Amino acid sequence: MSPALPSAPRFVVLNLDGTVARQPRLLSFPHHWLDFSGTPGTWCCASPEALAALEAALARHREVPLVFWGAGEYHYVTYARLRTLRVPLTLVLFDRHHDCDPGGDGLVTCGNWVRHALALPWVQRVLWIGGPDREGPAHPRLWRVPHRRPPEPLGRWLDQAVPTPFVYLSVDKDVLHPADAVTTWGSGELRLQDLLAWVTGLLRARRVVGADVGGEWVLPPGRVLPTPADLRAIGTNEAANLALLEVLENLPGFQHQAARQTGA
Repeated sequence: MSPALPSAPRFVVLNLDGTVARQPRLLSFPHHWLDFSGTPGTWCCASPEALAALEAALARHREVPLVFWGAGEYHYVTYARLRTLRVPLTLVLFDRHHDCDPGGDGLVTCGNWVRHALALPWVQRVLWIGGPDREGPAHPRLWRVPHRRPPEPLGRWLDQAVPTPFVYLSVDKDVLHPADAVTTWGSGELRLQDLLAWVTGLLRARRVVGADVGGEWVLPPGRVLPTPADLRAIGTNEAANLALLEVLENLPGFQHQAARQTGA
């Protein structure tokens, strides 16, 4: 378990699978550690009980804008976090998949959580960046953005694309080129420098109420100790996480406006 750190936390780790625990450089920064490892009803989908527990834990740390949540099987954490914000927002999703599948028998899963998020009255649109060109529309308020780099001038483009005063960012590193991240859900084509350019531009142009990052490397079943290849994958992902942390915390505009709006 991560030790208590005396300085102000710079992010929250929602530990569901132990993947972020293998990133000591990231964890050297002050952070909150929320341990949900071994919690039933969390792998790939969230039982109602697990979802309620995650939402309650995240709500207690709304003042910390950034969350790291582990492997892609847990991307539904974004939905739990969005439920705590309750301000008009646009979700900007960096992901190889749109995560807006139908079905699930009412369960929130890693493949359909975006559809659940779009059912929240305050989530007015999702901008999906990094998906394959062949993907068609999965929802009328899910917009696939074809640009690899932010269009110029970005402010004018955002005036058309973002209908809300607030923006929330969610990054699954499977959107990245294999040179920049290694995940168990494959790799996309977006380069890390392009992702950072998007995040930088959004932080400068809009009020960002929060962000989360996942898409970590998972050791294969039965493997206790990481191999050299595993360690290289983990190191590559940690470097991407550190780059995102540096951009997110050092640019103006990364303020938790939602907490102010709701009086938290």
